[in-house]
Amino acid sequence: MNVKMLVVQGRPAGKSLSFPRGEYYFGRGTECHIRPNSDWVSRQHCLLRVTSEGAYLRDLGSRNGTLVNGVLLECERLLTHGDQIQIGPLVFEVEYEDAPTPAHAGVPTVPAPLPADPTSSHAVPSEPNAEDTTSAADITLAQPPPLDPSSVETAVHNYPAEDEVS
Repeated sequence: MNVKMLVVQGRPAGKSLSFPRGEYYFGRGTECHIRPNSDWVSRQHCLLRVTSEGAYLRDLGSRNGTLVNGVLLECERLLTHGDQIQIGPLVFEVEYEDAPTPAHAGVPTVPAPLPADPTSSHAVPSEPNAEDTTSAADITLAQPPPLDPSSVETAVHNYPAEDEVS
């Protein structure tokens, strides 16, 4: 199964990333596969797992959270075709490329343990289209060095109190 994530908000808007089976870390850290260039994104922000059953997304205790269809992700969730994922200022739309949408998509699942080796595979950008005029992307695709699972951030979401929100 392959999953495609189309950038619908942020740069490079209109680009899509294709994810074959595997596990992919999103964050600013050098150990991450997808590195958005934004202070709104934590060093290890979230984890995308693509399996034969579907694509699962889990927040890794990021400071600003990960949203699926505008709702804060609190545990690992099976994604469905058309879901919108917000990671910092970026919004992606999920597309299943070669399999039907799972029937149980959108249902929260029990958090899985962190993988031991996030470098087993890497995201592959799709072919650029002729309308793409971006010269520098705000997203870096990388095959990071091996990650020590104990180094992954485990901080709790830090949201301002209601009286601190302007």
